[in-house]
Amino acid sequence: MTHRPLTPAERAIVERYLEARRARPQARALPSASMAVNRVMRPLAGKGRKRGSSALALADLWPDIMGPRWSKISAPVRFRGSKDGRTLVISAPGPAASLILAASGPILERLNAHLGAGSVARLQVVQAAPPGSDPVSPKRGLTPSEDAALREGLTQVRNERLKDVLERLGREVIRHQP
Repeated sequence: MTHRPLTPAERAIVERYLEARRARPQARALPSASMAVNRVMRPLAGKGRKRGSSALALADLWPDIMGPRWSKISAPVRFRGSKDGRTLVISAPGPAASLILAASGPILERLNAHLGAGSVARLQVVQAAPPGSDPVSPKRGLTPSEDAALREGLTQVRNERLKDVLERLGREVIRHQP
């Protein structure tokens, strides 16, 4: 059986017929109140916490929380959880550690203002080198006698490239000796 194409007048009649007899969409049950509240509250809950509450995420906020004076010489290390609340472990050099502990009240208030009420209950300060400091002692130059001894030790080496590499290695080794 073959179908012929509809004329525009027939097409209009068929469309009016279908439009008049089209079924209404099925009525759906309303969402529960908890789903509606959740849909509204979830975006609002994320507004206060732009970053996570890990110690790494806290490093970005550290200058705002500690102020310029203390943020240069201290750094958040990690959070430790317990029944009584979380403890933030901070690293700071010796003398600054005791001063940070003495000012722990205002620091805790600022931390909880940034992370949410009750996020941090206590501070623990561990003594460490200031952030960005090099634990290795600075390099020293070679004395004339050390330089002469190094060159004398390399007189047997005939390959010039090898001799240069060994001389640089010897200089670095001597520089790092106390």
